[in-house]
Amino acid sequence: MGKNGFDLSGRVALVTGGGTGLGRGGAAALRKAGATVTVAGRRPGPLEAVAAEIGGDWITCDVTDARSVEAAVQAVVGRHGRLDILVNSAGLNLRGPSLEYPAADWDRVHAVNTKGTFLCCQAAGRVMRPRGYGKIINIASLASEAGFPNIVAYASSKGGVRQITKSLAVEWAPYGIRVNAIEPGFFRTELTEPLFQDPAWVQRVTARVPLGRTALPEELGGTGVYLAAPASDYVTGELIRVDGGVLAG
Repeated sequence: MGKNGFDLSGRVALVTGGGTGLGRGGAAALRKAGATVTVAGRRPGPLEAVAAEIGGDWITCDVTDARSVEAAVQAVVGRHGRLDILVNSAGLNLRGPSLEYPAADWDRVHAVNTKGTFLCCQAAGRVMRPRGYGKIINIASLASEAGFPNIVAYASSKGGVRQITKSLAVEWAPYGIRVNAIEPGFFRTELTEPLFQDPAWVQRVTARVPLGRTALPEELGGTGVYLAAPASDYVTGELIRVDGGVLAG
């Protein structure tokens, strides 16, 4: 590791779900640290805006479709000659009481959060393995450890992300591929904005956070840079909470 273990100059990163929310914040942080960044997602508009804002590339990708994922990864390699960092930020949460929860919604949530995470890991791992090095950062959730009402599909899908992270970390360690995850707490993003419109919900949530407030997407960036950088080369299979202390008790 050089003098600056957080320097990502010369590294190439792909961030799924990079057009909004935590993905957008993560992409900006990686770019600021020196990485060449491509943001991926289904909607060209937000992706193009983020790419222009941070000075990166963008590509459309449906993480639930193996061919689309493979094409996105190969496009990044074709443009930049390599892929060093993958951040799996694409996510979906369809809320509802469990006794009436539609099976179709269950399938949609798991297709994006669990299957999508695995497909992206798989495609990236295939190009990282021959080079003997790679960093994969998955986005899990507090809900992968703790119970919350009306999000059973989301919670179980993020529990899956937790175990995907641990399993691949062990399996791919001999190839020099580090696989870790971040467990965000209560962040204000496009996905959670409807909740933040409820003052009673905000008050309840804030009361649970020892630091006394919710977070913004850019506050996840430092952890993402750490897990992407040489500073964390001896870290794999870990899930780092960025939750203001919610689960510390």
